[in-house]
Amino acid sequence: MQPKIPEKNKKPSVCYALTDQGLELPVIDVTNPNFAVSLEEGELDAQLQLLLQNVTRPEKVPAPLRNIMFNFMRRRSVIMRGLMGAEGTFMSGMNTYMMKLGPDNLNSSFFSAIDRGIAGSPAGLFMRLRLQDIAQLLASALIPILHSRREAALHLLNIGGGSAIDSLNALIVTGKQRPDLLAERKILIHILDLNTDGPNFGARALAALQEESGPLHGLEVGFAHINYHWAQGAALGEYVRSLDDGSIFAASSEGALFEYGSDDEIRANLQALAEATPADTVVAGSVTRADELGLKLNGRDVGSRAALQFRGLEGFRALALRVGWKIGTAIDRPLSHDVLLKKA
Repeated sequence: MQPKIPEKNKKPSVCYALTDQGLELPVIDVTNPNFAVSLEEGELDAQLQLLLQNVTRPEKVPAPLRNIMFNFMRRRSVIMRGLMGAEGTFMSGMNTYMMKLGPDNLNSSFFSAIDRGIAGSPAGLFMRLRLQDIAQLLASALIPILHSRREAALHLLNIGGGSAIDSLNALIVTGKQRPDLLAERKILIHILDLNTDGPNFGARALAALQEESGPLHGLEVGFAHINYHWAQGAALGEYVRSLDDGSIFAASSEGALFEYGSDDEIRANLQALAEATPADTVVAGSVTRADELGLKLNGRDVGSRAALQFRGLEGFRALALRVGWKIGTAIDRPLSHDVLLKKA
């Protein structure tokens, strides 16, 4: 597949892959300085205050003028069209991925200054930080498991995963810290998602990361897309039971199930994983904050119509515990709690 819109200013240390439309995009690697997020406490506070201003400022603009402004931005911005198209639902995997690239990594031949402004906003920064958290949480949990079970295959399950960039980065982070634990091991990434464009990009991203100069070069990594809606919790259990016995399992859902799913959907998926996987299985994901700050930053206080569920960390903790999971680690971020679950 040849790029229809190639990246003309490629960075030497970055891998690139194509979308279904032939747009060439960088593959995010949170260990690469081009993508890594590092904020001092003062910087975090400054970005938080800026995000609060960005969230509340449009409400001070008269509605007719605000509509004109948003329509202007939508016509000139791919990412804005994705944001506005998420009303009553959530952003697609690829639109979310584009926002996580950051302003300096957007294809200069395709994206506008408005796109770069959105990707460079505090909201985009915190989404990149969320991805980094989930990848590092998974890697830190997997390293001791991989060390104790050196012959076992590794299955990474990604629920609502889009491109599975969090799973790919969990492998990158693990490989940078303990390359011996991934070498000669059978690894499979399973994207459980209704859409195809995100998983298709994820497969090409994996291939790029496995090239000679890529961080996953030399690893045996398979990639599968399963058409799946997270309302089908029982089907998840059946699918996992069809995989190799004696394998290591880790699941993730970054910006997906735990933020947008109903209580019943989350319970069904976690129960399926609890019943179908070994005792050392871990799950990482992001949970929408339900405190005053979380409600405001995620837009509910200013009329956002995204389908976020505001259950908060304690609500999620109680929900998970009822189906056999406890929170092992929780990182509090401005938009979400990034959590690692272990079996109770």
